[in-house]
Amino acid sequence: LYTGYCLQQLGRETDALAVYSLGSDLDANLLAPPDPRREPATRERLQACSSILRQHFSALHRESIGDSPDLVRVRDAIWVLTHDSPVQRPASGQQPHLFYVPGLPPIRYADTAALPWAAGIEAAAEAITTEFQQALPVISGTGRPYIAKGATLGDDFSGLVGSMNWTALDLYREGQRNDPVAQHFPRTLAALEQAPLYGLGAHPYEMFFSLLKPGQHIRPHYGLSNHSLTVHLPVTIPPDCELVVDGEARRWEPGKLVAFDDTFLHEAINGSDRDRIVLIFSVWHPDLSDTERRAIQRSFEARLAWLAQRKVPLH
Repeated sequence: LYTGYCLQQLGRETDALAVYSLGSDLDANLLAPPDPRREPATRERLQACSSILRQHFSALHRESIGDSPDLVRVRDAIWVLTHDSPVQRPASGQQPHLFYVPGLPPIRYADTAALPWAAGIEAAAEAITTEFQQALPVISGTGRPYIAKGATLGDDFSGLVGSMNWTALDLYREGQRNDPVAQHFPRTLAALEQAPLYGLGAHPYEMFFSLLKPGQHIRPHYGLSNHSLTVHLPVTIPPDCELVVDGEARRWEPGKLVAFDDTFLHEAINGSDRDRIVLIFSVWHPDLSDTERRAIQRSFEARLAWLAQRKVPLH
């Protein structure tokens, strides 16, 4: 914090931004409003840090979108943690942690019958389930805790952090294909090609089988952004299992997709004595045009590129 402030006072804004940003990776409080009880010099530096980072990231977003009249709502989108104006909670009750596009119709549960690609995937549900059952003996040891060890999500998630109680078997993770698993699912991957899969490049951002152990409860929480929907395809659904989105509980039905906006408060419960297994993937929000989708990708790509080139100055 003090190094970044010194660089900023010397007029070395590029270096100051890099140092401040690297510092905020270590302590997100650098972007929070300064505690009035803090020592005045530190409070001044915290304010300078938050202000310059917010201005930088907001300008980076707007420059990546451009001024096309077709992209107004994407240009007005909010990077929640680094927006340069106060962020108001959407009246719908959504609480995105990362990115929010105003003007997108809020979708708690999507009407999957109205999604033109859904019927084709549902028609392949039995084949996908068979493929999973055949592959499971080979891939069962490749799973990971969905919530990584060391994650700080509060006491509600203490039974899931670093635990295989909620296991992910990844076909794609953060845009990268996981060949040890994906190679066993040619029919699944072919079926999902029908969907407008969300991704920042040529590949889906995420696609995985989610195994929730008996008696486990994924506590109510909010997701990252409203520009995509989370889709579940049931694979193994014992009794006493349900998904709750914004207070509305639904049971997974064999062969039927469930699509929802995870920026609404949601939770999942397995009250049975067997694993609950669903295939999870993300699709673009259906109200976004292709032009808007590409603009969102540009914003994410610009941000990732800037973050990747940061370094602490040598002098």
